[in-house]
Amino acid sequence: MRSLNATRKSSIRRPVLWRLILLQCLVLLVASLLSVLFWPEWVKSLLLAGLISVLAQSFWIWRSLRGFGDPKSGAYLAGAAAGMLGKWVIIFVGLLLLWRSELDISVAVTVVTVFGLNTLTAIAAPILISQPH
Repeated sequence: MRSLNATRKSSIRRPVLWRLILLQCLVLLVASLLSVLFWPEWVKSLLLAGLISVLAQSFWIWRSLRGFGDPKSGAYLAGAAAGMLGKWVIIFVGLLLLWRSELDISVAVTVVTVFGLNTLTAIAAPILISQPH
């Protein structure tokens, strides 16, 4: 049994949140290839919405990990909350700008892409983050 002091001195390993970005990029790549083959008119919508999702997820990861390791966990929780808020602001503003500037974009495809990629990472996060690196 380890003593309390030994536990405090050992560092906590950072979660490997970057795996979520890799998963999103891999799924986006596969979806884009399928779209090129079967639904070429949706490729642009899919790629642009996917890039907005990846950018938003990257922002959340960056903000969350800035305070990681704070002994009182306040900075981590504040960073994660600010990151999540920023993530959804990036998604909403990004989609609105995309829909206003690109008239040939499918709103349905962009919404499904953003929802799908974010749901996928939420489901996969406990599995991907807990794996040793």
